[in-house]
Amino acid sequence: MLKKKKFKIAIVEDDFFYNRTLSKYIKTICNSRTYPNAEFEIKSFTTAHDAIHELEDDLDIMVLDYYLFDPESDEKLTGEDVLDEVNLHCKDCKVIMISAQKDATTAIQLLKKGIHEYIDKNINSNNRLGSIIQKVVQAQLRA
Repeated sequence: MLKKKKFKIAIVEDDFFYNRTLSKYIKTICNSRTYPNAEFEIKSFTTAHDAIHELEDDLDIMVLDYYLFDPESDEKLTGEDVLDEVNLHCKDCKVIMISAQKDATTAIQLLKKGIHEYIDKNINSNNRLGSIIQKVVQAQLRA
């Protein structure tokens, strides 16, 4: 019997409704019908603190917003802060930054820090995100 590859995916997005939308969308493209040799565990977080606190060393993919607002915390953390923790604990994790921020220097800085891809939030964001995730999954299944 062929052992299934388990993929762990985390979504870090502070906008509750967009977080839910991303979660549902990723569940539609990452499932055992599409990838019979894979299992998917998808978790979502609405704060940087929660994502860092529950960060797992064997995380495969993280979809990460840049601006993360937490009304219950005095400490302001960004997606870059989460990325720093991911880089310390999850060396093989593919981080896909998805953000409405338009500063090209920030995007370049994040790419230099090791994000896998940077996506601007717009009407085509989900399609691009889906394509990137599918390429990562397919590459890891072939490895």
